[in-house]
Amino acid sequence: MKMNRELLLDSAPDMIRAAILEDGKLAEILTERQADTEQAESIYLGRVQMVRKSLGAAFVDIGEELNAFLPLEEGTALHAGDLLIVQGAARQTTDSKGLRITSRINLAGKWIVLTPGQASVHVSKKVKDPAVREALRDFAESIRPDGCGLIVRTASSDVTEEKLREEVQLLVQRWKAIGEKAAGMTKPGLLDRREKLDLRLVRDLAGLTRVITNSKRDYEALGAALRACQPAQSVSVEYFDERSQLIFDAFSIEGQIDKALKKRVWLPCGGYIIFDACEAMTVIDVNSGKMVLGKDKEDTALRVNLEAADEIARQIRLRDIGGIILTDFIDMREEANRKALVERMKAAAKADRAQVTVEGLTRLGLLEMTRKRVHAPLRKSLRISCSYCSGSGEVLSGEETARRALHQVRRLRISGQRGPFVIQCAPGVFSALCGLYAPEDICVYAAEMAGRHAERFDITQIGEGIPLPKGAVTLRPYSFEDN
Repeated sequence: MKMNRELLLDSAPDMIRAAILEDGKLAEILTERQADTEQAESIYLGRVQMVRKSLGAAFVDIGEELNAFLPLEEGTALHAGDLLIVQGAARQTTDSKGLRITSRINLAGKWIVLTPGQASVHVSKKVKDPAVREALRDFAESIRPDGCGLIVRTASSDVTEEKLREEVQLLVQRWKAIGEKAAGMTKPGLLDRREKLDLRLVRDLAGLTRVITNSKRDYEALGAALRACQPAQSVSVEYFDERSQLIFDAFSIEGQIDKALKKRVWLPCGGYIIFDACEAMTVIDVNSGKMVLGKDKEDTALRVNLEAADEIARQIRLRDIGGIILTDFIDMREEANRKALVERMKAAAKADRAQVTVEGLTRLGLLEMTRKRVHAPLRKSLRISCSYCSGSGEVLSGEETARRALHQVRRLRISGQRGPFVIQCAPGVFSALCGLYAPEDICVYAAEMAGRHAERFDITQIGEGIPLPKGAVTLRPYSFEDN
């Protein structure tokens, strides 16, 4: 049965949030801040500042505040002062380190990736049929441009040869334009910025059935992007008017995000899963909980384990968990049941866009798997170490709490209250609020309260006899209806 895959886009002036739903369930949540300048996939003209063989790296000026980091195995012949074209590979884990870059350029299209300087052809590992793989490889070799390689993406198996040829030509033109721009530059800087998150998802997501955005500004661009890259599919693009309800509220997204930040996840059968993350790996424990169905203990264990495998596959995508993952399923004695569990886990992991390898059950009965790291885990994106418990727990970040406070103000506006409102909150939340926007037609103040819990805030409607708190500041207005 075909999966119903929907893309919800919550756009604000400073950030876009994207939720991918599969058969109505949240499968992935992705965010991108507009203020981000160090972008993976963006292409730069760089100048080598220094080469440090002891660190196995060269440090490259790309026109940003911090020098970028280039592994030496990609440029062993580099010398200080050399100019080269590089591409962002990954952000570093701390604010004191620059962007990790690569000299191996990848220009991604919907069906093909162009790799300038690499005269080779590769087919996505997710194309399993040997005959299809061979046919795609042969055709890609026949259209491969001189001096470039090609990577054939999974979605290409359902596309005509004409479309693949056209996309290769467009990618070659893009690469030529980058080279021409670099030739005219006298100092390091940006050559080609990666597309916005919403456009990348429209390009990369296979099997989309519907795209819904709360941005009038982006509505037309999304429709044009879909017509360009998914002409054979019927994908509807809809504008969601937030005057009566927020887009993520309408699809119960916020509650699902909150559940994805919790350690315990309940299963429909009554069992539950516990997630524990440490530096080296993530450990998952499966328990039968309230489950009482089954002919015997073995049958009960099998039912819970199979249901848990499906939910674990969804949760590691949603939580964006990478690296080594060990799952302690309920013990089963029968070898046939153990094999069925491993196969179920492999089947459930196929929907993941990241590379997942299910190694199987260890001698101790733990299911071992790995997932390629793509982004920071969801818990690290939305939470910070808790200062109230010396880092042993976590609370929502000041920015996330500030956004939730503003979402609540917008809900009050929808319910008919017109303010003015004052948000009283912790210092960290106050600082974040001062950098965000409030609805244009409501006056919203922020007031700092020393000692307030980092996740707690109060929203008061100011009226006669209720003075404005000392030190309150007015938040910048923004028209969400014009968004």
